[in-house]
Amino acid sequence: MANTYLSEEDFRAFVNSLPRRRMAAGALITDESDRLLVVKPNYKDGWALPGGTVEAGEAPQDGCFREVLEEVGLDLPRGRMLLVFHGLNMGDWGDSAYFIYDGGTIPADTRITLQEEELTDYEFVELNQLDDYLGSGFSDRLRQAHGVRGTDAVIELSSGQWN
Repeated sequence: MANTYLSEEDFRAFVNSLPRRRMAAGALITDESDRLLVVKPNYKDGWALPGGTVEAGEAPQDGCFREVLEEVGLDLPRGRMLLVFHGLNMGDWGDSAYFIYDGGTIPADTRITLQEEELTDYEFVELNQLDDYLGSGFSDRLRQAHGVRGTDAVIELSSGQWN
């Protein structure tokens, strides 16, 4: 479609001036005792959900389940989005969007194969113990996401907003 209002150079400058948002996605995966699977990355402190950065040209759900397969070796059915979190003005990270998808429930004896280049450990954690592994804000978001499993609800939050 031809742009009749701006020169090609001005149009490219306009597009390049628009905000860019980083995206990541994680899967909420539980075992038969309703404990949540968390993983320990080797490149940062703390624990995380299986998942990761959504690549350019990739939809968040595709990125989530690609990362789950790469990180923990689980080829799961693609569950629905439970929660989206908008991290606004996050310092060097700028603005971001983090999507949490339902990864379902797996048997406790399911083989987890860690991607050694990125992960050092995994655990299944009781929901009331998530604060011991993750920051309280992230733990709260995970409990909210868990709470809408089995419903049609999707939660949308932004930094500084808690429901």
